[in-house]
Amino acid sequence: MYKRIISLLCAFTIIGSFNVTDCSTAAVVQPVAPAYSYTSNCTSTLLLSGSTLTCDSYIEGYYNITDKIVVYQYLQRKNASNEWVTIYSWYNVINNHIGSVINYRYSVASGSYRLKTTFDVYSGTNYETITKYSKTKTI
Repeated sequence: MYKRIISLLCAFTIIGSFNVTDCSTAAVVQPVAPAYSYTSNCTSTLLLSGSTLTCDSYIEGYYNITDKIVVYQYLQRKNASNEWVTIYSWYNVINNHIGSVINYRYSVASGSYRLKTTFDVYSGTNYETITKYSKTKTI
């Protein structure tokens, strides 16, 4: 019996000598923020006035880093299967580090709409692609 108690005490001493904090910090995963290399801010906004939709895509890159931005706007409507379907699209190039693209659709039918904007943001021949969605608007 005495040998068992000594064995248990030795085991607890060995286990207690490990620094639990060192082991636990290795397993902690830190959240990673999106790494926008050439973009500081961008938005995709859909405005509704009567039966007119205004599609506004804004992007802000970095001065002397961002030199061209290609903007693809996709006006999407929810179909009977609850899927988003592109009904109109536009393509614009901004030869600057900052800009806004605005397009309109007049007399749209009733339904739910959103604006999907894809930005290809260039610095020389390197680029990053960012996709943003507007809030849904329902007529």
